[in-house]
Amino acid sequence: MFNPVTKVRWNCIFPITIGGVRVGSFDKLDKALDAQSASKPLCACRKGVTFWFGVKVSFWNPNRMVDVVTEPGCMMALGLDLMPTGGKLQGSQSSISDGTNTRKMFAQMHYYISPVWKMLDMFTDLPCIEDDGFDVAMITEVLPTWQSGTLGAIIQPEGILFGNPAAGLACMADSAAAAAGKVIDPLFWCMGSWGSTYPIAGDIHFDDSVEAWAGLAARGTFMMGRLGALTIHSEDGCSFKPQPIWTKSRYKLQIMEPVKGGKCVNIGRPGALWTSGKHAPGKDNAQFVLFEKAICCAGVSTP
Repeated sequence: MFNPVTKVRWNCIFPITIGGVRVGSFDKLDKALDAQSASKPLCACRKGVTFWFGVKVSFWNPNRMVDVVTEPGCMMALGLDLMPTGGKLQGSQSSISDGTNTRKMFAQMHYYISPVWKMLDMFTDLPCIEDDGFDVAMITEVLPTWQSGTLGAIIQPEGILFGNPAAGLACMADSAAAAAGKVIDPLFWCMGSWGSTYPIAGDIHFDDSVEAWAGLAARGTFMMGRLGALTIHSEDGCSFKPQPIWTKSRYKLQIMEPVKGGKCVNIGRPGALWTSGKHAPGKDNAQFVLFEKAICCAGVSTP
């Protein structure tokens, strides 16, 4: 069962920027995002008849969890088997006989709303923190489109636009950027070294099992955006805005199971740089915490 105290890598919330002053170390991904907070350290917002002013605050917020499981119904965050499927919808791994020595993995995905700060009853007065409770937002066992890439293409027809060599070559640039600790947001159909976001289904080609788990976790996050269930903080820090197409730079992942990761990784980071020793023998279910970059206006409201 999920333990937020011991399983979350808490140093991933850094850097924290308050009024343009940065606390903690940063990597290349953080520089551009923190610039949005530091460019205008003071802020003012209005929502309806409520007006408030304060300082710009930014940090990485662990507010979502993702399971990638080969055992259908295995809810790792809850520590139980929610829906036994009688041997159906099982995950699998297979070799592809095309001379490339690559393999294909299939697994189910579970997406949780898990505002860790709220669960720990910490910083609840900070407007940047979501006030939602813990919830199971998606289990792919009930989605026929996750079981078949063909069905997924029917409801996501734009995926056909990216099934060509030109789109694939563009993903090479995204992979190189991911290796350097950055992402290219306009290339939303790419997940760096983890593959393509399309088709939005549970099949993914892989050489590294841990990297494949991360790819399916990222693809599940992208799918939540296509379903209208993904939001990010606006750049002025005043509100949330919907994300039908994700902004990859706003997210990073930390593996919690089967082995706790030592750091968080940006979307698409090559497995050779972080997956070593993360696949315990006989453990084919994985759990990730998803950190989102929070940029908000923390202040006091006026009458």
